[in-house]
Amino acid sequence: MGSSVKFREAKACAPADPEPIAGFPRFGNIPLKGVYNCRDLGGMPASDGRRIRKRRLLRSAELKDATAEDMKQLVSMHGLEYVVDLRAEYEVESSPDPLPLMRGIEYVNLPALSDDAIGFSGLRNLGQDVKMLARFIKEPYQLVQELYPKCVLGEFGIKAYSKLLDDLLNAQQGATLWHCTQGKDRTGIAAMLVEYALGVPMEHIRADYLATNLFIRPWVDKMKDALSNKILVGGLGVDIEAYSFANLCYLDTALGAIRDSYGSLDKYLARALDFGPEKQYALRALYLE
Repeated sequence: MGSSVKFREAKACAPADPEPIAGFPRFGNIPLKGVYNCRDLGGMPASDGRRIRKRRLLRSAELKDATAEDMKQLVSMHGLEYVVDLRAEYEVESSPDPLPLMRGIEYVNLPALSDDAIGFSGLRNLGQDVKMLARFIKEPYQLVQELYPKCVLGEFGIKAYSKLLDDLLNAQQGATLWHCTQGKDRTGIAAMLVEYALGVPMEHIRADYLATNLFIRPWVDKMKDALSNKILVGGLGVDIEAYSFANLCYLDTALGAIRDSYGSLDKYLARALDFGPEKQYALRALYLE
């Protein structure tokens, strides 16, 4: 993360619901029993008048609680063939995807952040974890905001997003689903990059990012219940909403970091992710109709 990155007071830019997108009802929401925030990007309009094909590009929160029926629905109704897990190593170890339910689905872990970048050690260093948690209680919005430049500029993120884009070029049929934990930060950045490469207007990209706020509430309520009887650092509760809801200040921090380091999102795609105009044209031929 470069020293030129500036952080705004994210809480002043409160989480908001998105403006609707014509022809893209409910932001492609896929109702599932054990998976939150699962959406098909099919139907999103591109600037050239085409739309993203349905049953090709899916995004979601973590799959760890997916039921057999959920996975069957994703395969039979949405053509799921490939899952990209953007979570860090310790997250995958503690809450693995339900691989026994994913027979016939190719799975790959492409961490967009390292364990150290997130700040948790996966219980390998409790002192470090307590220190990070204390800061999260004090500065929850800024701590989440700081993850975004790490995602787009860090070695892990560049490798993960570059590989995801190239893998999409090789997926001639079927659906690819990418996810992190809430399906907001690392997943939201991935969606932003894919959608931008497909020529989706930025106002629709921003609306799709905010759409997490329509579907993550059950996860937020579950987390609040889980934490309600726990004594945390200093006896204070975690501001779980800062962690859970999409906030345009977060996304703008990522875009600002990209501009500071590469000049533009187009140059970032070409130079950092090796996904210039030729690959973008090929991606549009595959995923737009």
